[in-house]
Amino acid sequence: MTPAERRAVSGLSFIYVARMLGLFMLMPVLSLDSGSLRGSTPLLLGLAIGIYGLAQAVLQFPFGVASDRFGRKPVLAFGLLLFVLGSVMGAFTHSMWGIVIARLLQGAGAVSSVLLATAGDLTGEAHRTKAMAAIGGSIAVAYVLGIALGPVFYGFSGLEGVFLAAAALGVVALLPLWRVIPPIPQGKQTRMGGWREALKMFTHVPVMTASIGIFILQMVLGASFVVLSPELVQAMHITEGQIWMVYLPVMLLSVAAMVYPVLVAERHKRHREMLAASGLAIALGALVMGLASGHFWPVAVAAVVFFTGYNIASAILPSMMSRATRAEQRGAASGVYSLLQFLGIFVGGMVGGWGLGIFGEDGVFYILAVVGALLTLQSWNGKRLSRIFAGEAWDSRG
Repeated sequence: MTPAERRAVSGLSFIYVARMLGLFMLMPVLSLDSGSLRGSTPLLLGLAIGIYGLAQAVLQFPFGVASDRFGRKPVLAFGLLLFVLGSVMGAFTHSMWGIVIARLLQGAGAVSSVLLATAGDLTGEAHRTKAMAAIGGSIAVAYVLGIALGPVFYGFSGLEGVFLAAAALGVVALLPLWRVIPPIPQGKQTRMGGWREALKMFTHVPVMTASIGIFILQMVLGASFVVLSPELVQAMHITEGQIWMVYLPVMLLSVAAMVYPVLVAERHKRHREMLAASGLAIALGALVMGLASGHFWPVAVAAVVFFTGYNIASAILPSMMSRATRAEQRGAASGVYSLLQFLGIFVGGMVGGWGLGIFGEDGVFYILAVVGALLTLQSWNGKRLSRIFAGEAWDSRG
């Protein structure tokens, strides 16, 4: 990478980590204060957790298109300020409805599509997979640190302290916009003519291929939040406050294990093969966790395999989307991609909750195995499925 590309990737990755860290820190502790919040019910607790993903899904596309029209950096700054506002509100509310609205505002800062579009603008074709891998890997870093630091902040200052820490991270994330990330060169970002042209991205088969893939992948992540932590606590014989001791080594090992497959995909143009392998890894890891529930080593190894598959796919899919679009389409295409990404989290959480109530914890892991297998099938037959979603006639020749 050139020095300008390295600055761009490091700055964008930092924004991604800071913002997602603030969100992931809340995931393991939101339920701990639900009993003390005014008007709290189990349904409202579920809404407080899920409404973030729903808000992100609805607003990713408008933010992506707005960034094409008004510029990447102003839209990024606006989204981060919304996130800070929601975090501050969450820190000072004493009702569950207040928490719901705060989470809605956090999710309304839907800048993931803009971050991906900016990375595409500022990196060359030869290094785009590396850039997307760095940004995609930053989500895993944020996930690990969030699970580890959330309970720590909660122990010192309760839910208020976790929300304030999220707000502080949102403010810090604003700094690289003008201090680190280079300006987008003239002609690299062409503004789109209007919404009608932007909406054509939903009929763009290569974009829909990657977007359906990320929907399936994020379904895995959303459903895994329902059962993975309880299973790790049970298998490792630890308390909930010690869960960071498990997630940290698991995620570090899985991030290290993803490097070689991603390099193979980039150097030998074998993105489809590596994506298929990632789906198989997810399916295998989930299946073993279901079959070996409560047993330390099988569950630990399976968790590493599971997250290795997730990390490989999360690096390859955005690169596939970005390579398939022109500069003037990139913001809108990223919006479609991120729309299905966050919708996948929301749907995955719903499917996981339904599976837990009907089939129990082990049943959810088996559902995850099936969804992982679907990702493998999508990697081989993605164009055919995307034609159906895009409203094109199906061609048996693929």
